[in-house]
Amino acid sequence: MAFDCIDKIVRLCFFNHGGFIARHPIPFLLVPLLVAGALGAGMVFLTEEQSVENLFTPENGQAKTDRNTVETLFAEHGDNDTLVSRLTRLGRAGSVIIRHKDGQNILTQAAMDDILDLHEQIMTTSIKHENKNYTFSDLCVKWNGVCNENPILAAYDYNSSKVPSTTLTFPLYTSPADNTVTYFLGGGLAGVTFVSGSQDDVLSAEVIKLSYFLRYEDSVEDHQSALWEEQFLEVAEAFTSSVITVTREVSSTLESELDKASSSVVKDFSITFTIVITFSICSCVMLDWVRSKPWLAACGVLSAGLAVLSSFGLMSYIGVPYINVVGSAPFLILGIGVDDMFIMLAAWRQTDVRWPVELRMRHAFSEAAMSITITSVTDSLAFGIGAITFFRSVRIFCMYTGVAVIFAYAYQITFFGACMVLTGRREAANRHCMSCLKVRPKNESKSTAYTIFCAGGSPHQPRVREGGDTNDHALMLFFKNYYGPFITRWWVVILTILLFLGYLGTAIYGCTQVREGLTLRNLARDDSYAAHFLDDESQFFTTYGLQVSLVFTEPIDVWNPVVQDLMEETLAEMEENEYAYGKDQNLTVSWLRDYLEFLQTIGLSNPTQTQFVDILRENFLKIPAYQKYSLDVVFSDNGTTVAATRFFVTTKDLDSTDKERFMMTDMREIAENSELPAIAYHPAFIFFDQYIAILPNTLQNMFIAVGAMFIVALLMIPNPICSLIVTLSVASIVTGVVGFMTLWQVNLDSIAMTNLILCIGFSVDFSAHITYAYIAANTGRRRSNVIYALFSLGMPIVQGSLSTILGVVVLAFTDSYIFRTFFKTMFLVISLGALHGLLFLPVMFLLTIPVKSR
Repeated sequence: MAFDCIDKIVRLCFFNHGGFIARHPIPFLLVPLLVAGALGAGMVFLTEEQSVENLFTPENGQAKTDRNTVETLFAEHGDNDTLVSRLTRLGRAGSVIIRHKDGQNILTQAAMDDILDLHEQIMTTSIKHENKNYTFSDLCVKWNGVCNENPILAAYDYNSSKVPSTTLTFPLYTSPADNTVTYFLGGGLAGVTFVSGSQDDVLSAEVIKLSYFLRYEDSVEDHQSALWEEQFLEVAEAFTSSVITVTREVSSTLESELDKASSSVVKDFSITFTIVITFSICSCVMLDWVRSKPWLAACGVLSAGLAVLSSFGLMSYIGVPYINVVGSAPFLILGIGVDDMFIMLAAWRQTDVRWPVELRMRHAFSEAAMSITITSVTDSLAFGIGAITFFRSVRIFCMYTGVAVIFAYAYQITFFGACMVLTGRREAANRHCMSCLKVRPKNESKSTAYTIFCAGGSPHQPRVREGGDTNDHALMLFFKNYYGPFITRWWVVILTILLFLGYLGTAIYGCTQVREGLTLRNLARDDSYAAHFLDDESQFFTTYGLQVSLVFTEPIDVWNPVVQDLMEETLAEMEENEYAYGKDQNLTVSWLRDYLEFLQTIGLSNPTQTQFVDILRENFLKIPAYQKYSLDVVFSDNGTTVAATRFFVTTKDLDSTDKERFMMTDMREIAENSELPAIAYHPAFIFFDQYIAILPNTLQNMFIAVGAMFIVALLMIPNPICSLIVTLSVASIVTGVVGFMTLWQVNLDSIAMTNLILCIGFSVDFSAHITYAYIAANTGRRRSNVIYALFSLGMPIVQGSLSTILGVVVLAFTDSYIFRTFFKTMFLVISLGALHGLLFLPVMFLLTIPVKSR
């Protein structure tokens, strides 16, 4: 048959390879150890990366292109002479959210006393850099030489005694001392209730937010600001009050959280290693002290460990940084390696115990070759495809894990093969599995104690049964004598079909409920200070959202009334969007509107181009109340035209990732549809871009990967119908994982995308194993083929499933969303993969795949 040519070639190669290892085990034992040691030494060059922006946002995101455009156009200001609202990056900053301990009104004199005390401590705390002390005033973002203020404190003139006598208006408050000064309180005051009968006079509020923005324009400033952020956190943490409570955050908080989460998981790996090695040893222990293989099981786990060490070392040598998500890779590789070990052991058990070790190795390798090769190739392909993503975190994870899969396969057929040879020689010599001393078979036992603790192996007389190990494992006999015959009954087949339809329907429903995007809250550990701050922020500070800029990027004739109308039309359309405050709310920042009013007041309603530009530059922008608008107008080199300009619209009610995504896409669409060249931009769009990139990127990778799986299956499984069924099984498992993942409160984000890539690789494993065993059975009857396949590989599938789940179960109890998501995905992949391999596929074989008569 044409389809089995590759199968025959691979089996022949492994048949010969198994024999060669049997004759020369020592080189295959030592060389992998030396290679792993040499590669592992590369970990001294290991570097880490925690940048949230670099790792978890799309590299080709539109916002990054737009940011470059804005920074190029408005480069003259930077962060040394600007307003916070004009910053083009989220940058360096520290923030605190303050609440009354009893949940009462925060706008009281007692509360303000403590708030001002905290503010003073923050302002006066200092850091030392190159033998010089720096306070906030030395490092802050300034406008006209003064640090940007916190509006709520400025509204009270930094005087708590004014709290009882001052009635704030919200969200805009005009200073009674200077009516040209208006404070926007929407970003610093929340949980507001109004005086009865008033729409803006504040009666009380629940929380106050104070933010302190720092310069970061060059590496020295950035380092100084980073040091100050650390000091800020210490001050906020140490602050005590009987009236208020404080939550805190700085710009580097999430990066720090990622590092802490990763460090905690590294500690968990030792627990996992112990659990998996214990399970593997127990799974390989029988009531026969010669047939038991505890040390071989330990070597199988060690083989996976060598693969992890080699991968991490090699990646370090070539300069690929370690990121927190990679912390889950060892758990994954441990599962893959142990799964392959169980397949190899199952193949060994099918050989005749009377054969010499070399012959047993030849047949065991030949039998297991295609199964472990298919899974290794598909796993590597899945991670290779995942590495072409636009998300750096996913690419790095796939690089580490894909290389580790290749090493796991290589060490499985070399190092573990050598260990099998040595174990086979021990068995052939009838030596005890622990002490390696020669023992008697059970029928020659001297005593009951000897039978229990020592006896085992083959009797000296010829065996009664050929073609397999003397004592089949109890679980193998269960699949052969009970489970296999049971699931092939007609009424069980019907129930299985109904179960599959119910499963698929639930999975598809879950897929329709997918939530896209990684919220910053999910990067923080559950009970960390960052989590408390982000919870407060999402609860209180979404009503008044971002100030999105509308940037006209090319020189335009702003003096022309027709052009003014076009600009106003675009701005008005943004204001009328459901996610923005309208013109009547007075929250839009537009120098043009104020300038046109100014021209009216001086009696110049129809200025020429020269008049328009000259008065704007020489008069209007030098008036203190309007001087801030100089940040929004860029003149041409000769000063005769406006080369670029921008306006700001305030968004509202962005209390979900969907609203953030829809707002961003709406604003961009409005700008793109303008008759003038324009873009919509806010620094947060850098993170919002993942919301629109994650789904198409995930679907693209998944379709490519599933297609690749089909081609591999078609080439390596000697039956085209089986290849198609394996591919459909992969699609079914992936659908189930996505659907149930959503129902299990997991978002579709770059973390889940990483897990879905490994899901595709893993979902092939059990399907390929059982399918290949079904074809290899060749009994001439479908029912007999199914029972034989379950007898041969049911046990290693169960062992592989349990060992993989045990390998990741510690992640279920971590305080990190990232690693809990990894556990949930792996649990679903393994559970659904085992369900397909042990139930759905065998029933499918009964209904669809013909067998050759013997």
